Amino acid sequence: MHYLLLDSSSSLLSVGLASDGVLLEAISYEAWQRQSETMVLEIDNIIKKSGIRKEDINGVVCSKGPGSYTGVRIALSIAKTICFALNVPLFLVSSLHVLRKGEELSLCVDNARGKRSYVGLYKGDEVLINDCIMDNAEVKKLLEENPSYTLCGETAYLGLEGHKPDILLNMALMAKDLYKIDNPMGATPVYLKDDYGKGNFKTVVRKMMPSDLPSVMEIENKCFKKPYTKDQFVYDMSVNPCAHLYSAVVDGEVVGFITFLITFNSATICQIAVKEELRKKGIGNLLLGQLLKDCASQEDVVEFLTLEVRASNATALSFYKKHKFENVTTKKGYYDDGEDAFYLVRSLING
Repeated sequence: MHYLLLDSSSSLLSVGLASDGVLLEAISYEAWQRQSETMVLEIDNIIKKSGIRKEDINGVVCSKGPGSYTGVRIALSIAKTICFALNVPLFLVSSLHVLRKGEELSLCVDNARGKRSYVGLYKGDEVLINDCIMDNAEVKKLLEENPSYTLCGETAYLGLEGHKPDILLNMALMAKDLYKIDNPMGATPVYLKDDYGKGNFKTVVRKMMPSDLPSVMEIENKCFKKPYTKDQFVYDMSVNPCAHLYSAVVDGEVVGFITFLITFNSATICQIAVKEELRKKGIGNLLLGQLLKDCASQEDVVEFLTLEVRASNATALSFYKKHKFENVTTKKGYYDDGEDAFYLVRSLING
C-alpha cells in the first residue's frame, strides 16, 4: 500500500512516499512562504522518482495543524484535491503529533510566536495533552515538573535542546484507521490561533509588495462592490508618487491592507480592508495607525484625513466615528450603482 505524505504547517516543505510504514522517498527543506509554489512540483518529482504510477497511491497522510495560518491550508488543500481525484482516503494527523519520539512520553512543541508555543503531549498514538497554546514559560515549567518528558521539535526558540524527529517517517506510521477520516472534502485545518477570536496573535504592518497582490486582490474582491483592478494596485505601488500601500500580515499571510494618498496638507484613504474572519481584532486600527505615522513623517504638515464611504456601510461608519471622523457632507449618487457617499473628514490639527 502506497501513501503520499504532506506537511507544510511550519517553515518546512515536507513531501514523502511510503509503503506499509517504510519511507520510499522523502524530501524536506526550508520553503517559508513558498510551499504553495513548489509542493505540487515536489509531489510530481517524488512520484516519478519512485517509479510508481499516481494511480498506485492508496491514500494521503496530511498534517492538519496547528501551525502557520497559510501553511496549514496549503498541504491540506492539495491533499483533498488528490483524494478526490484518485478516490482514496485521507489520514489527518496533528502537526505536533508527528514530532513525537517513538513510544516515549513526548512533549511536542512548535513556535507560536509572541513568546508562546503550540504544545501537545503524546505517547505513541495516545494523546495525553490535547494540542493547545502555552506561554513559553509554562512549557519550561512543565518540563521542570516532568523530567520524564522528551522535548520534541525545533526547540531552539526556547533555548533548549530537543529531539529532532523524522516527520515523514512518523507520518508513514500513521497511515492507519485511527487517523482516517470519513469525509476528506470536509477536512478542516486546526489553527489554535482561533485564539484569533481573542485577538491573541501578532500582526505586522509593512509596505505592500508585489508578491502580496494575489492575497490583496482576494480580499479586495470580497470586500468591495466595485473593486480595484490589479493594474490599479500595480500603478499605485510602482508609479504614483503620492500613493502609500501597506499590508497587514499574520503568520506570513496578508490579512488586510490600506492604500492612501498624501497630497499637500491632506491624506485621502482610498481602500482599507481586512479579511472577514479577522475583523474586529484590531487590525484596522493598526492600518489606520500606519497612515497616521506616515502623515506625521511628512515634511509638509498634514492637517486632514478624508475619505468617501457608502451611506449603507454601517460597520465602516462606526469604525471611522470611533476614530474621530465626521460626516461633513453627502455626495448624492456618488457610486456607479447610484448609492450616496458620506464624505468624512478628521482634523489632525485639532486632534
